[in-house]
Amino acid sequence: MGRHVVVVGAGIVGASVAYHAARAGAAVTLVDAGRPGAGVTADSFAWIGASGAISGPAAGIRATATEEYRRIEAELPGLPVTWSGSLSWRAEGGAPEAGPGQEIVDAATVVTLEPNLQRPPEWAVWAPGDGAVDAVGVTGRLVAGARDHGARVHLDAAVTAVRRDAAGRVAGVETAVEPVAGTAVVLAAGVATAALGASLGVRVPVEPSPCPLLRFRAPAGLVRTVVNTADFDLRQVAEDRLIAAADSPEQALAAVGSTFRGAGGVELLGTRLGVRPMPVDGEPIVGPVADVPGLYLAVMHSAVTLAPAVGRLVARELVDGIVEPALAGCRLDRF
Repeated sequence: MGRHVVVVGAGIVGASVAYHAARAGAAVTLVDAGRPGAGVTADSFAWIGASGAISGPAAGIRATATEEYRRIEAELPGLPVTWSGSLSWRAEGGAPEAGPGQEIVDAATVVTLEPNLQRPPEWAVWAPGDGAVDAVGVTGRLVAGARDHGARVHLDAAVTAVRRDAAGRVAGVETAVEPVAGTAVVLAAGVATAALGASLGVRVPVEPSPCPLLRFRAPAGLVRTVVNTADFDLRQVAEDRLIAAADSPEQALAAVGSTFRGAGGVELLGTRLGVRPMPVDGEPIVGPVADVPGLYLAVMHSAVTLAPAVGRLVARELVDGIVEPALAGCRLDRF
């Protein structure tokens, strides 16, 4: 599509596209209204994994999630990734089914993985290859990596419009600060992608989806893995900090206290309500827009999980001109 790529949005997806495109040799400009990872990326629970029953148009990409993170971990030393594995269970029902990369473990094994549980479940699903990331930290490393490969980064510069030439082809973007020229524009702006597309007559079926993220003060070592139950997704992010994805702060706090020994002093520090970009069918929207030559979309749920893989694949399409079969089911024309 071109060798001068403008990426709109410095969340984890846009940062990954910018990094991979710059690494592939393109001239890249990354533009964002704020700071890298400061939007919905900062509100992600950031559990990454390739395990479980995988289906849908992005199944192949999801299956490579941990492999892709290990790749960029090698490329960008110091990437904030924790390979803790994940442990999932529900209060009722018999032994669950294990998907790819998972195994069923009994209560005795659960206790070795999470020794502070008050009442270990009879059965749980253990995914040893899963992990979690500091999503803002990863985004920052990707942006720094893009810069190392020559990318220009324009922050605090909201994109107001996509520019087109007399033939209707993309020519860059207008920002609140200055215009930015380019032969290809990637919209990786989360929920704002829909409005930017609409200004070009392109319908991008993405809706805002609230995602509460709770932060707790907690004893060191209270939680060892990524824990998934009916009450919360929970993990330890620092010696005295937990985060949880849950609908109710009060119920989550009570559930933590009843699930773990030594959790009596756990304290709710705050709640953030992010707005995820949720495609109407739940699957990523990635690829060129036929009606607007030079325009490319990269918007999805599970952005943290998919960002390394999607960034690499998008760069191959934009810079190398390769049509990636893994993205075939993610195109806008499926709607």
